[in-house]
Amino acid sequence: MHLLSLYKKKKSALNIFTDKILVYKVKKGDKEAYGKLYLKYFDSIYRYIFFRVNQNRQDAEDITEIVFFKAWKGFEAFDEERAGFRAWIYKITHNQVIDFYKKDNRKTTLDETVIDEKQNLEENVLQNLEHEHTLKAIEKLPLDQKEIIIMKFIEGLSNQEIGSVLGKKENAVRALQFRALKKLHKMLTSYGKPE
Repeated sequence: MHLLSLYKKKKSALNIFTDKILVYKVKKGDKEAYGKLYLKYFDSIYRYIFFRVNQNRQDAEDITEIVFFKAWKGFEAFDEERAGFRAWIYKITHNQVIDFYKKDNRKTTLDETVIDEKQNLEENVLQNLEHEHTLKAIEKLPLDQKEIIIMKFIEGLSNQEIGSVLGKKENAVRALQFRALKKLHKMLTSYGKPE
């Protein structure tokens, strides 16, 4: 388990370094470098959007296209010192999904109570994440909790990156994550499978 953790840390550092090189090239006008960032992040951005728009493929494709177009057009404004590329592209994605829901007159609520994380709840949810009933349970979570679970456990963003995307402090992210995990745990253990 320790080797896996070390591997993930090295892989993460390499990804950040690779992103920095590609970002530098894009800022110099290299369209091919942007294409590499596009290919690297397309699947994860699409998947994140897909889960956020109730698994509607057409909406997910449309929003993904808009996200990458906005990222390309806004690249000059991208400040790498403020956030890494991954957090920045997810912030654009998050905002685009919010715009999508605003157009559909859907509303979300956010609660920022700080609660400590519970490792055993995290592990339980992670073990069950591959199961279809878990994905159905995630769909039933309130929007803010669903978003945290997708970013953290499906897309692998850190709490710091999630905070940057959502404009929240890391403690608020942990609190939302805790509530989401607790609710998922209850759904998966009390009811077996969601309806």
